[in-house]
Amino acid sequence: MRKTRLHYYSHRGRRKHPTTLLRRLGSGIILPLFLIVLASFFATGALFIPLPYKLQFGILLLALGSSLLRLLVAYTFSLIFAVLLALLVEKSRTVESILLPIYDVLESIPILAFFPVIIIFFVRSGFLEGAAIFMLFFTMIWSIVFNAIGGLKTIPRDVKAVGYVFGLSKWERFTKITLPALFPPLVTGSILALAAGWNILIVAEALHAYAPQSSHASDLFGIGSILVTAASAGDNGALLAAITILIAAITAINLFLWQPLLARAERYKFE
Repeated sequence: MRKTRLHYYSHRGRRKHPTTLLRRLGSGIILPLFLIVLASFFATGALFIPLPYKLQFGILLLALGSSLLRLLVAYTFSLIFAVLLALLVEKSRTVESILLPIYDVLESIPILAFFPVIIIFFVRSGFLEGAAIFMLFFTMIWSIVFNAIGGLKTIPRDVKAVGYVFGLSKWERFTKITLPALFPPLVTGSILALAAGWNILIVAEALHAYAPQSSHASDLFGIGSILVTAASAGDNGALLAAITILIAAITAINLFLWQPLLARAERYKFE
């Protein structure tokens, strides 16, 4: 009897690859459960474990969960505002000619240039989580914005005209035409945004090290602050453990989240 194998389409084209049971479970079951567990950590206040602490494997996992939650919150805001900013550009050529240069300038500004603002509005008020999320948000949003703008420009005119021909409302045109067309560039932009977020995570969590002039700045509990603390203390064992678990988490996210989404995004691309 011939065995049937599951296949998926990669983002490089319609090339068949066998899909393992582990990958299917990882993308469909394990990842959602993992996010639920992290959300429970956030809801119970487990993010606010003070430093210093005894570094153990469980603490490392909890720190990773805290960092992932910050990234998730910042990414959600980035995704929503990025779509709105991209749609705003598409209003007219005049609006596009005004907003695109502004977006370019804002994207070019390094996040460290906002440290005075962060210290005044977030750190001095004790809202350290807000400071971290703001830094992650500003770092991630532009990758999604420019990919979304490029995706909107690839929608053929005849496809856009279909919505008017069938008398669809603005919301129906957005959900049935625009949003599916935006799915591939949003996935690509999200991958770039999360990569940028991982890069700035250390600065976002270790404000004590990067904003020493403020007596209100302190470290947030997370994998980024553990890396800074371990490095400054010369604790090579803790540093290696934190780097290892960080690499493992990024690899798992790429394998169980981004690869399936990239495969699915192929269905919505215009040839």
